[in-house]
Amino acid sequence: MLTDLFILGASGFVGSATVEAALEAGLSVGAWARTEEQAQLLARRGVHVTTPPEIPPTKVIVDLVQPKLPKRLTEAALTRAARYRAGVTRAVLQAMPPAARLVVVSGTDDFEGRPVSHLSPFTARPSGFARIGHAVRGEARTAGVPFASVHLATVYGPGKAFASTVFPRLAKGWLPIVGTGANRLPLVHVEDAARAMVHLAALDDARLRAHPWIVTDGTPTTQRELLETGARLLGAPAPRSVPRWLASLIAGSVSASSFARDVPTDPSALLSTGFALRYPSIATGLPATIARLEAA
Repeated sequence: MLTDLFILGASGFVGSATVEAALEAGLSVGAWARTEEQAQLLARRGVHVTTPPEIPPTKVIVDLVQPKLPKRLTEAALTRAARYRAGVTRAVLQAMPPAARLVVVSGTDDFEGRPVSHLSPFTARPSGFARIGHAVRGEARTAGVPFASVHLATVYGPGKAFASTVFPRLAKGWLPIVGTGANRLPLVHVEDAARAMVHLAALDDARLRAHPWIVTDGTPTTQRELLETGARLLGAPAPRSVPRWLASLIAGSVSASSFARDVPTDPSALLSTGFALRYPSIATGLPATIARLEAA
C-alpha cells in the first residue's frame, strides 16, 4: 500500500504528534516500530507498521529519529549521538523506495547569524545539537539523495519529557534560570511543530527543497519569561538563577549553552505558505500544555 507519509521516530514526542496531525488531516501514515508494544499502539491509531529497515512505498519520508541521550549533555555525548544518527540515515537512504521524498528534521542550532531564518547559512563549525543535523545532511549529500531540511525550535507541550521531567522539576523549584535569563529562546508547541511538518510535506517538490524551513513561533520569548510563566501557572516558587558554569558542571556544557543561547528566529517562509500557528506564543501554549498534563 502506498502511504502519504512514512514517519521515522513515530513513537517519540514530536513523532507521535506528527502521526496524530497527519491522521487528522486525512492522510495515510506508515511508521517503523522497534517493539511489539510500539507496533500495537501505532496500529490501533490506524498506522501501517513495519520493522526497520523496511520502508514500503510512500510519498514522503519524515525522519524524526531521536538518539537516546544521557542526562548530562556534553560535546562528547553529542558526537556519539551524531555518529549513531549518521548510521541510521545510511540505513534509511538504502531502504528508500523509488520516488519517495525525504524530509530530514533537526534544530535551529544548525545555523550561523541572527535572526535564524530560511536565508541563514549553515554553521561551518557544528557543535552541540548541530552535530546531529550536520551528520544527517552529510550522509544524504554523500549518497546524492535530494532532501528537504526542516529545523524545529525547542519543542514544548504535553508529552514524555515535559510530563516526566521539565514541569515536575519546575513545580518543585529545581529548574533554574541559566545566567540572567535575558536570552531569547526559539520555541514551538508540539502540535504546531507536527502540523507544520504535515503542511510542508504537501508542498510540491521544488518548493519543499527550495531552502531550509524554520519552524518556531517567532516570538522573542526569553528564558526567564518561559520559566517564570511556567512556575506561576503551576503555583510554584519563582525559579532561581545559577551561573552558566555551574549549570554546565551539573547538566553538561551542551545543556547549559542551549538554554542560555540567544536565538531570535524568523519563520516568515513557513507562514508565507499559509500555515497558521495554533499557539502563537507561550501565552496560549503553556496554559494549554499544563491543562492537558493535569487532566492526564
